[in-house]
Amino acid sequence: MPISFKGAKRYKKHNGFSETAEIKKPIASPIHYYSLLQDNILLKPLVTAGDRVLIGERIADLNEFRAIPVISTVSGTVLTADNGMIAIENDFLDDETLIRLPVKPAEEMTSRELLWLIRESGIVEPRTGEPAHLLLSQGKVPNCAVVCCFDSDPYVSSPQMSSVNNAEKILSGLNLALRLLCVKKAIIAVESTSKKTYSDFKYLLRYNKNILLYSLKPYYPQSRSDILIKTLTGKPEDGISTVILSPEMLCNIVDATEIGKPVTQKTVTVSGDDILEPSNFSVPLGATVDSLLVSAGYNEPQTVIMGGITDGASITDLNTPVTSSTRAVIAFNDKNNIPPYRKEPV
Repeated sequence: MPISFKGAKRYKKHNGFSETAEIKKPIASPIHYYSLLQDNILLKPLVTAGDRVLIGERIADLNEFRAIPVISTVSGTVLTADNGMIAIENDFLDDETLIRLPVKPAEEMTSRELLWLIRESGIVEPRTGEPAHLLLSQGKVPNCAVVCCFDSDPYVSSPQMSSVNNAEKILSGLNLALRLLCVKKAIIAVESTSKKTYSDFKYLLRYNKNILLYSLKPYYPQSRSDILIKTLTGKPEDGISTVILSPEMLCNIVDATEIGKPVTQKTVTVSGDDILEPSNFSVPLGATVDSLLVSAGYNEPQTVIMGGITDGASITDLNTPVTSSTRAVIAFNDKNNIPPYRKEPV
């Protein structure tokens, strides 16, 4: 029986979410941009203007544990590597580096080795943008971990799409995360509309008593951390210590630990009343918003929002790059069509 919280509001997805839909590949962006600023840390460029780089090549880093490296997601020529930004001109060849991070079976790695590998792979938690190796090395042991396989924002479905057909991979990543957090119990939350994802998890967890599976009604704002925790545990957010993990981050951890693959792609929803075909795209990090809008078909939006409709930021520069924490790009051609629960005035 799907559950929800008191005061919930039913909503309808406006982004064409369907478990049978494919995650599309967007039109290639001619220039990719990578910020060197991470939480008040300025990374050091490892490339200079004129250098040719390959997909998967490290282009910036800093010898600090709290920093994560910047990895090229495109092959091409470095245009600039200063003023806090690296710009790379795409050569459209998609050449990848043959160098991968060294890996060995996860059960043979220490916690320190696992955290190092996660850092070197450039993995972050998409909900917050926090580096995954910092999130998973907290000093305080939480009571449980929560995997949120959905986003209740009516215009965002990237977490749902990241979960489809990935239940086994998500569980593998979750087991590694629980090991690093020193936690035994976890909760997986799936919306009742994601029937296949729910049934996949239910089958894989049939003998597991430490990981609970919940089906939640598609109500707004169900995925907000305080409401999600209260709905799942019955306790307020400040009354129980939890850590919320995304399915995309857990899949990235598996890719890093099994094949040494760094993060180069991000699932992003493109939707809104100005979008002809709302879709989910697997986007190379650093690609511009404009390339996503062109891929989804748009006219002349008055307002473009990066992130959810409630907490995203309005942008005017369509050359703004996609980052590891970009959940969605939402475009409206009429400001009057923007839902009233939008917090930021536009």
